[in-house]
Amino acid sequence: ADQGTKAIIESYAHPAREYLRGWEGDARLGEAVDSGADAAEVADQGKLVDRVVPVLNRSLESVGEVTLPGLIYDQPLRKDIVHRVVVWQRANWRQGTVKVKTQSEVRGGGRKPWPQKGTGRARAGSIRSPLFRGGGKAHGPRPKDWSQQLNSKIRRLGLRVAVSSKLATGRLTVVDELRIESEVPKTRELREFLDKFEADRTSFLLVDDAAGVDWSSYEPYHAQTGVRKSPWQWRSNLLRSAKREEKLESRCEEFVKLERSAKNLRKRAKVVQPEGLNVYDLLAFDHLIMTPRAVKAVTERLSHPPPRFY
Repeated sequence: ADQGTKAIIESYAHPAREYLRGWEGDARLGEAVDSGADAAEVADQGKLVDRVVPVLNRSLESVGEVTLPGLIYDQPLRKDIVHRVVVWQRANWRQGTVKVKTQSEVRGGGRKPWPQKGTGRARAGSIRSPLFRGGGKAHGPRPKDWSQQLNSKIRRLGLRVAVSSKLATGRLTVVDELRIESEVPKTRELREFLDKFEADRTSFLLVDDAAGVDWSSYEPYHAQTGVRKSPWQWRSNLLRSAKREEKLESRCEEFVKLERSAKNLRKRAKVVQPEGLNVYDLLAFDHLIMTPRAVKAVTERLSHPPPRFY
């Protein structure tokens, strides 16, 4: 098992490539896990079967169970879908604002520096030519829109596949709460919790629902018009109304402390809300830690189809 893991890491140094290595076959991926039970669980992935996962406390002791729907957390591995989503994400992140000045945009250079003939020098029409120091740039970069379009079904499927892979390889943990006990953000408290996983070089992605929205009141369709509603638009409306009534400060206070406590950990830990969970972060971070309410929010997000506007 150690040789198989070492071979994967040496061949694919980037975390995304190391992640995609698993799609080359269940046998090779099975060699990279420690026990036979884990290998059997990876081999059974993709059967769309509901998975029962224990809920742990801060001491990593089981305090309950949560059922993860197979349609979301037990999807077949699709390297092509994950690749398309990552390319789409990275392309949309590009600002495309780089720009250099051409000869006509550089200040000065309106006078011919020397006569056309008689000096023995090469002919020149402006000291702002690309041939001169301080001149313009020929064929330089210009502002460009690098964004791409990708179907929402493909984006949602990529997120399902990435989450399913975390669960199948034993890198998804559900904890009862992600909370900083101190009154102020404390990185040491969060680091002590992550050290209990006994993985020094492991990075963690923490997902928690800051607002604690009651998803049981969500209705996919409007009662009067019958128009399909987006779960996240419905959620944002609730948060907006809660902010007006000043009921959200106490709910978000714990999440803000958790988020600030993880900043000093840099690349080892990152805290996101359920709507911020994306495929790229799931590839870049080794272990996924979620709370039951975050699991419910992600389940609601991926269970209902995206709204269509006619």
